[in-house]
This record gives sequence, structure tokens and C-alpha cells, in this order.
Amino acid sequence: MPPRHPSIAAALGHLRPPLARLRGLGWAAGDGRLPLLVACSGGADSCALLGLLALIAEADRLELTVGHVDHGIREDSRRDAEHVAGLAAGLGLASRVTRLELAAGAGLPARARDARRAALRAMAEGRAVVLAHTQTDQAETLLMHATRGAGLEGVAAMAEWDPPWLRPLLGVSRAETRALCGRLGLGFVDDPGNRDRRHPRVRVREELLPVLREQNPRVEAALAALATQAAEAEAALAVWAAREEAACRRGPGRWAIEGLATLPRAVRTRVIRLVCAAGGVDMGTLGHAVIASIDRALCARAEAVTAPNAGAASPARAPHSWHLRPRLRLRLDRGGLQLTQAP
Repeated sequence: MPPRHPSIAAALGHLRPPLARLRGLGWAAGDGRLPLLVACSGGADSCALLGLLALIAEADRLELTVGHVDHGIREDSRRDAEHVAGLAAGLGLASRVTRLELAAGAGLPARARDARRAALRAMAEGRAVVLAHTQTDQAETLLMHATRGAGLEGVAAMAEWDPPWLRPLLGVSRAETRALCGRLGLGFVDDPGNRDRRHPRVRVREELLPVLREQNPRVEAALAALATQAAEAEAALAVWAAREEAACRRGPGRWAIEGLATLPRAVRTRVIRLVCAAGGVDMGTLGHAVIASIDRALCARAEAVTAPNAGAASPARAPHSWHLRPRLRLRLDRGGLQLTQAP
């Protein structure tokens, strides 16, 4: 049993509420136990997470299995797998290891993430997967998204719960997880890839965040709080937009436009995105310029219709259409918005 320490209690204070919310969503088994796959790389963050969960497993009725993915990139990666297996055995927990064969080269971090997630999903077999992303990871993600010009959803960074992924350590910094490992008596391994400055995230971590900490020693907490506020605002706007889209819908592929121009632009553009998504458009590939063009045409038409001297021949009242994907167009005319199949 590790010694009592305020930092352990504080970390458990961050850990337990997300677990309780997961129970409230119905993820517990019939006997009341909450089955979880704990993703553990062997690093300080995931080892601290595993140690904290093991500490409360009996009291909180958690059924823990440890999952490790060996990417097969480094020659010594088997050492990490052996460390995780030994750690799990020492805690009396079952563990599973999947070994991948990823080739080095362009896009390796993204390829490794996708392959790792697929492997963890397979291991989980329908259970929630607990990830050890920290407050520091959240700050890094926000900064990376912001530099790419991300919108509100991007500034929200990582969600605490994004089925099946649970991130209960978003209130704990990376420095704190390393200290927790020491207090919990847990060893960990350091992946040299986490210091490779060829990767954008590492440059944010090693170059940008230290400069920001000079201005605000608690910059990670500040950025994580901003991410939370952005997530809450995005959720509220999404609910508002969904209500407006439903109110405008006039049948399959058809929407009225009366009143849309009077909505806040943040809501109106989300309504337009919902209209496009209804046609099966991949919103990740539909550029901001297309949404902005639809929005301008919609507002110009509304202004032309209500202008005192507007004539039927006004260019703003002429039909407009946009190519959304192969064989699908969105048309704007006096009948409203309509998705049409192109020949």
C-alpha cells in the first residue's frame, strides 16, 4: 500500500468523477462492476494511471485489464511490453499485448496512433478504454490545433469521454504523473521518440510550452480550462443548430431558409454543415470556403428579398448551387435549400 500523500488524493479527485459518469451512462456490468481496459505504454503517464486505478479498484468495483501495444518501431520496444506485463502482474491484473509492424517514414505518429487505437479496440471487446492523456497533452493539442486555424471544436482539443475512450487525467499534468509514479512505487520507461523534435508535438512540448511557462507557470491548467470552455460552447451551439435545422427541414433533402439569416453566424454555419452532412458529405473534407460561400449567398438572398427596391432580377435572388461531393450538389433558390443528385 503506497503512503498517503496529498498529491495521490488530488489525482484520485480528478480520476473518480469521470468513472462515476461512465457508470451513469450504463457501462457497468450486470453485477455492478465496471470493466475497463487500461491502455499502458509503460511511460509515466499510463503507469501512474494504472497505479491509481489499481489503488481504488476494489473499493470502486473496477474490473481492470491492462492493454499494451508494441508498435514494433524500436529495437528495444519489447522491453516496454515486458515492463507493462511485469507491472500488471505485480498489481494482480491480467494483461494483453499486441505487436504491430509499422515501417518508419512519413506520417509515422499518425499511422502509429491509428494502428494503436484499432488494436486497443480489438483488445477491449466492447469495454471502455482508459487513456492516460494529461493536462499537458491537452495543452499541446490545443496549441497544435490553434496553429492550424482550427475552429471552436479544435480548440476544445480532447474530450474526456469519446466512446470508447475515457481520459480521466486531463486535470493532472505530466510533471505530476512522474511524481505520482515515485510515490506509488511504480517504475516507468521513457520512449526516446517523445524527444524527437522532428515531430510537431515534440517541438510544442520542448520549445513553445517552456516559453509560455515563463509568462504563466500554470499555463497548462490555463489552456486546459480554455479547452473545457470551448467544448462547452461548442456543445451548446451544436444543440441550438440541431434545433434550427430540424425546424427548417421540409422533407428529405429540403430545407426552408426563412429566418436563417437572422441567426448568429456561428449557429447558421452549423446549420449549413448539418444540411451538407445530411447528404452524406464528409465534413472533414468540406472546406471552410464552401460553407462561407453558402452562408454569404443565403444572407444576400435574405437581404434582397426584404429590401424595399429589390427586384426579382436581383443577382442575389438568382439560384446558386455548390458541388459537395461527386454527384451531389446543394441548390439555393426561392424554394430554399435542396440537395440534388448530379448526373
